[in-house]
Amino acid sequence: MFNKEYRKSKRVRPHVNIEIVNVLTGVKIGDVLNISREGLLASSQSQVGAGLLFQTQWNFSARGLKSIAVGLECLWSEPQGTSVFLTGFHIIDISFDDQNILDRIIAQSKEIKD
Repeated sequence: MFNKEYRKSKRVRPHVNIEIVNVLTGVKIGDVLNISREGLLASSQSQVGAGLLFQTQWNFSARGLKSIAVGLECLWSEPQGTSVFLTGFHIIDISFDDQNILDRIIAQSKEIKD
């Protein structure tokens, strides 16, 4: 049977809320629904153009977690009703220290099974 799963890393539903903010504009892009080491699925209130690049700051709901800086590329964005869009992003830039924080969040979160 053909497997349509192309991801290299497991996807998880983060155990903390993660808000994504565009560093250049200060505008919230969306909230992370699921994440892997390579990319993420976000819920946003406006459509994001495929191919656009973003410098982002990720803010966490948990105390003691500092925000991290992540470079993203939008792969796709689809409407899910009148004011919600699902958007797929690829992580294109993240520092070693911020990757360690992200890896800890992924390790503590529940894996999504298809």
